Amino acid sequence: MGLLDKGYIYARRYREVTNVLLKHGFGYILERFGIRPFRSLRERLFGPSIKEQLLILSEAERLRLALEELGPTFIKFGQILSTRHDLLPEEYIRELSKLQDRVPPFSYQDAKKVIEKELQKNLDEVFISFDPEPIAAASIGQVHRARLREGDEVAVKVMRPGIEKIVETDLFILINLAKFAEKHIKRSKFFNPVGFIEEFSRVMRQEIYYIHEAQNADKFYSNFAGSTTVRIPKVYWQYTTKRVLVQEFLEGIKISNIAQIEASGLDRKKVSTDLANAYLKMIFEDGFYHADPHPGNILVSLEGKIIFLDFGMAGYIDPPLRENLVNLMIATMKSDIDLLIESLEEIGLISDVASENPEFRFNIEDFINTYYNVSTKFIDPTDFLRDLIDVLTRSGGKIPTNIMLLSKTLMMRDEINRRLDPEHNFAELTEPYVRKMIEERSTVSYIMKETEKSLSDFAHLTRIFPKKAVSILKKTERGKLRLELEHRGLETAIEELDIISNRLSFSLIIAALIVGSSLIIQTRMSPSLLGVPLLGIFGFLLAGIIGMGLIISILRSGKW
Repeated sequence: MGLLDKGYIYARRYREVTNVLLKHGFGYILERFGIRPFRSLRERLFGPSIKEQLLILSEAERLRLALEELGPTFIKFGQILSTRHDLLPEEYIRELSKLQDRVPPFSYQDAKKVIEKELQKNLDEVFISFDPEPIAAASIGQVHRARLREGDEVAVKVMRPGIEKIVETDLFILINLAKFAEKHIKRSKFFNPVGFIEEFSRVMRQEIYYIHEAQNADKFYSNFAGSTTVRIPKVYWQYTTKRVLVQEFLEGIKISNIAQIEASGLDRKKVSTDLANAYLKMIFEDGFYHADPHPGNILVSLEGKIIFLDFGMAGYIDPPLRENLVNLMIATMKSDIDLLIESLEEIGLISDVASENPEFRFNIEDFINTYYNVSTKFIDPTDFLRDLIDVLTRSGGKIPTNIMLLSKTLMMRDEINRRLDPEHNFAELTEPYVRKMIEERSTVSYIMKETEKSLSDFAHLTRIFPKKAVSILKKTERGKLRLELEHRGLETAIEELDIISNRLSFSLIIAALIVGSSLIIQTRMSPSLLGVPLLGIFGFLLAGIIGMGLIISILRSGKW
């Protein structure tokens, strides 16, 4: 694709995005970004026309509808945003959590072409039967039920033709808007919009790469091998490619369909417990969890087993993070604020500078008082993590994406569990896992392992320290040693200095124009008006205009 073709595609998509935002009443956002879409004279005088049915909706609802209309990239962007309690008010979080990928399916002929091109075989060479009607359709792809030549019943996930170009175009637009925001909107730097969009881009590119989803599914399949309560569909790797994913077909009842679960004679309370235990296993034992547990991705088989589907989004919890999350709970129960702050620093939730902030320590102490001396049996990790994130957000802490994803996943799981069992107690189910980790810390093997790790780290430091010291000395000798200083809280002072210097510059220009024009008038040079040189008159007028502009600017600022 040539540069002109790309430019045309980007321009057309920009126009589509701006039109949808205008339609849903978000013209002011475009204005903030300096985007001036074409508007009729009527719209410029009276504002953009918004349909009556949209006027009765809240801004959060209109945002959800706009994102749904903009398609897969923006839907997924909204879903990721719904995990960011540090960025958006609760009203927006609730509304964006409802985002659904509802689009008409594409034709059977298109699906057939994609499969045959990817597998390099005719459809009937692979499948005995293939249902032309999809059983599920979304923006990225759709799922067909089929039967392999070997006789196995499978679900065939086929990518929507052309979706990769659409996603890449949208990501290009989002990254450019993020860069613009970071450069021109002061407060946006705190939220690191470029970093956020880059992480989102990574997630989206994984979504349109079915090999990644198949790898996740395979890992879950291995982790739950032999489980009596959970089933994961097997991946048929010989028929799986970047754009086609073939998995074992598993039938079940949508986990949110309470009436049908009861009608099938299944115990709602047991289903709820099995789901919670599945997540506890993923988090505390496997360190790898299903991060998109909305009801459409979880089924219950007629035997009562939990069936997980759609593995495009998964979260990782490495051992240090798991250890520190337990440390947070222990420190809170024991009212050990120093251990709590140390764990927060290690996870990356706060910096060492923030930990010394008196306001932050006060908020942390208030948080600790809520859970002080409470048994782990009564501490729900979902509530604990949400409350902690709220405290950190109020104190200006930056929440890593992995922590936000874990918090959002636990909240979505909690909602499903409480529908199944209003008396569901996740804290009680969590307690054995936390107690086990605490007990393990006092074992000889754990102490030996930690000691060995510390000695290994010390040995590594001893080995590299001389080289590092020599490198620093060499750079110092050559004059190439660089020190990077990061200023904090000086942005406002710098902006004020910029404003002051600009006003002084304009004042000097005005003074120079007045003095110069006065001298020109004394010369009686031509051309002139009523004996006064026109160049002098022009100088005074220009000085007057710049002076009025400066006065208006000062009055508007309120600092005079």
